[in-house]
Amino acid sequence: MKEVLKDFCSLLFIVILVLPVEAVPNELSEYGNFTEESGLNKTSNASRYYLDSDSGLICVAAGKTADSGEIVSADGLMEEITFLTDSPESEISPVWTADGAHILYTVKRNNSDNLESYRMRANGSEIERIGIGDGNLAGFSDINPNGTELIFTKSIGSQPDLYLANLENGTVVPLADDPHVSEYWGSWCRLGKKITYTQESAGTPSQLWIIDRDGNNKFRLGTSENVGTGKDWCPLGLRVIYSAKDSKETSDLWVIDFYGTNQIRLTDTSYNEWNPSFSPNGKWIAYISDESGSPDIWLRDIKGNYRARLTNNIVSPDSVPKWSPDGLKIVFAGYSRESNPEVSGSDIAVIKLVSAPNIS
Repeated sequence: MKEVLKDFCSLLFIVILVLPVEAVPNELSEYGNFTEESGLNKTSNASRYYLDSDSGLICVAAGKTADSGEIVSADGLMEEITFLTDSPESEISPVWTADGAHILYTVKRNNSDNLESYRMRANGSEIERIGIGDGNLAGFSDINPNGTELIFTKSIGSQPDLYLANLENGTVVPLADDPHVSEYWGSWCRLGKKITYTQESAGTPSQLWIIDRDGNNKFRLGTSENVGTGKDWCPLGLRVIYSAKDSKETSDLWVIDFYGTNQIRLTDTSYNEWNPSFSPNGKWIAYISDESGSPDIWLRDIKGNYRARLTNNIVSPDSVPKWSPDGLKIVFAGYSRESNPEVSGSDIAVIKLVSAPNIS
């Protein structure tokens, strides 16, 4: 028996030696198990991004820190910015329904800490109050891919927790409500099985955590601290993109595998970048940056070759840009300063992108 074991170990050692450095077996096998599908069938430039040749979806991969890229004009990327609401109150945390037909959002009335929940059509019409989480509502985070469940934050006193609202029957159940920690701002995996969120214990920096949709298998994802609110999954479900502050208190973008390995800083600049969001095809990242001196929505390709500023001093620092399911619009909370320079409350706005972006 000892001789057999010895021979097996020798064979295993030889196999490890001859494996190519570029090979990423854990990446592919874990992805296949996670999605219960065939997994990736083609990798391209594995140090930077992955390509699924069947679906055309792309995802940022672990590798060297991406370059900042050339700043280009937004003219070839977007058509217009339209404000859908206009009121003295703050309208915040908009999320798209799965079919892209409606936008859910919250309203903070003046001199009140309680938020109200609303829904409107994607063009800003037919606004109606829906009552989800009213009373202790702290903000909407994300709707699952099939459009049946909304993850949102409720705050009981000063303790924020994550909840799930069934959009078909209206029931609300807790997802992560540990009385000893704060849990908030979750993001659904594009396959609807897992949720990442921010967790913070008293006296410790905020961290990135992950949990199953049923509340099981909760664990910390990576080692980053001072993690921001907005975060997102690449369309393939392989990785999470998020923001975290470094020792200089500057926020940068990071990516990490969904099972906690290959934690890589995607940007490393002297300015702040936070609240990132992947386009549905995985080729673009929308995020907030103060590179121009004020919080604005920027767009960059995943290879780090180009970046463009889409807004000009109208975005709320707390805004989390969200792509429409068809990838042609980005909804956010911002300030309509052109029509009212004295405006103090944010409104819901939409950036309409061109159907075939041109950044050449």
